[in-house]
Amino acid sequence: MIRESETTTDNAPERRQHVRIHDAVGLHVQRLADMPAAGQSVPAPVANTVRKADKYGIEGYREVRRDYPAVASYIDALEERIRELHLDGDVAASNPSHKVSLSAGGIYFADKQLLQPGEMVGITLTLFPGGKRIGSDARIVSGNESPDLARHDEPSYRAVFVRMSDADRQVIEEHVQRLLDRRTPLQE
Repeated sequence: MIRESETTTDNAPERRQHVRIHDAVGLHVQRLADMPAAGQSVPAPVANTVRKADKYGIEGYREVRRDYPAVASYIDALEERIRELHLDGDVAASNPSHKVSLSAGGIYFADKQLLQPGEMVGITLTLFPGGKRIGSDARIVSGNESPDLARHDEPSYRAVFVRMSDADRQVIEEHVQRLLDRRTPLQE
């Protein structure tokens, strides 16, 4: 476990902003070019005056969530369903498929696909034991044949999450912290 304040072996400050941990997760990696409609021009959607980039920017949204908890929980359930549909409605993996090094900023994993540094991929994670699913685009930063996480001579990759929602990033941070809290008493 390396924290932000620690240094590397050459005494250079650690550049990572998030705590990371080794974990077993369900992982699906797909090239963005392989996804439907990639690279095709899509007509601009009709502007919707109700939906804003920041839902708290909608007039009265905060007050409704505060004053009507039942409506707030219904909104949360709808947003979760939309998120699941966004993940193609795939059934979450029931068992971990990959051992990874995970943080809220990125992931280090081994996979049989050959990926190039700079390539954009779509990543779907299933966190265990809760089965929470997270989808994000990621940029491959580096790739090699490191034995750390390699399975059957598969290349390993370091990827940085891009276009990840704050809620999903928070879920990863909480997951990592929960695992750290569990492992700390074992190390003492």
